[in-house]
Amino acid sequence: MKFFIFIFLMFSLKTFAHHPGHKIEASKPYPIISLEILEDDMDGYNLFVKLENFTLTPEDVGKKNYLNSGHMHLFVNDIKISRVYSIWFHIPGRYFNLEENVIRVTLNSNLHDSFAINGNPIESEIKVEKK
Repeated sequence: MKFFIFIFLMFSLKTFAHHPGHKIEASKPYPIISLEILEDDMDGYNLFVKLENFTLTPEDVGKKNYLNSGHMHLFVNDIKISRVYSIWFHIPGRYFNLEENVIRVTLNSNLHDSFAINGNPIESEIKVEKK
């Protein structure tokens, strides 16, 4: 019985999550995102995000959405690691557990919706092989 209650709670909490995963169509000129990864001398990797036609506005997180502005979400191997408010971000080595690790960054509105072009999320990914 406890197992069924646990499963019910897990699905219920996901249904009412704060970040529902909706999409917002971006406006022209469309945002462009690309990634560069550099190994850090001490630990992990440093991620550089090149952005065009998108404004980072961390001061507005949780407030009204504006065209082509907001923040980013960082995923490593499909696990959300953090919100990103700058074009540089350090990712600790502990997140790189697989032989091939996938870093993905999405563009998100102030209210955490994903920006999209024709329904496709605006995102970029890069792979890092474990050494």
